[in-house]
Amino acid sequence: MSLSPSHKEQIQAVRAAIETRLAHLLPIDSAAPPRLRDCLTHTLLAPGKRFRPLLTCLIASDLGARQNGVIDVACAGEMVHTASLILDDLPCMDDAPLRRNRASAHVAFDESTAILSAVELLSRAFGVIARADDIAPQTRTVLSSMLARTVGANGLIAGQLADLSNTDSEASVEDIERLNQLKTGALFDFAVLAAGQMAGSDKQTTDALADFSHQLGLAFQLLDDVKDVMMSEADAEKTTGRDVGKATLVALTGNAASLERLRGYLADAKSALSRAGLGDGAVIAAMDVQFSFANRAAETMGHNNGNG
Repeated sequence: MSLSPSHKEQIQAVRAAIETRLAHLLPIDSAAPPRLRDCLTHTLLAPGKRFRPLLTCLIASDLGARQNGVIDVACAGEMVHTASLILDDLPCMDDAPLRRNRASAHVAFDESTAILSAVELLSRAFGVIARADDIAPQTRTVLSSMLARTVGANGLIAGQLADLSNTDSEASVEDIERLNQLKTGALFDFAVLAAGQMAGSDKQTTDALADFSHQLGLAFQLLDDVKDVMMSEADAEKTTGRDVGKATLVALTGNAASLERLRGYLADAKSALSRAGLGDGAVIAAMDVQFSFANRAAETMGHNNGNG
């Protein structure tokens, strides 16, 4: 996919600002255990696409939010995301040794340090929002509540528990979508709706953003499941083959149908984004880059089928 020069420049600038801000927000008291500090650096500052905080910043900007604290809220979401990855990779969870093309936290350090680093990132995320001084106090309270829901028993925790018991061979598409929304959609809800909250969006725009987030979360998890069976670990930059035996849309419907469903999710997400008045900005461009693998895979599969 070819980005317009303006969108490419905007996305690169925002991503660079996120990396800089994460590094600025990370340092902890020198009295803290060095091993903990090293693990936080190893995980939070590992090279990543920063898709979620990128969405927060781009959507907030396009909706007219001008607070400097927007990037801090975006980084808080990324801290929670990184904490969830640390926990997801543990031996008692997915037992994945590779993340973002480097050893997972429990492999590079140990399980105790990994767990405590995740707790530190979770607590730090709320502190970052609390200190975003140019965001109105009432808005900071709402954002904190939103983040708590994202992490809690109706969000990431529920999704992780459901995923650990995700072996139902009779699961339907609807069952799997409900699981995917908990497992992946919760953080997208925060990334997207926090942007709308900071911009003071009206109900119509907020509803459109919620629909966008829902479809995007489903698309992202399905992309992850497709990569698990179609990508090498080097290309995926994480451990693959971990979905064997799980009820996923790929296992239920196959690669070709999953790619077609993925493209449907993305079309619906873009339609919702248009209803929010954001149908021609950098958010669309960032999505196209993030999901480029799906488009390439679908084209390759179609070409192979055509030559079959």
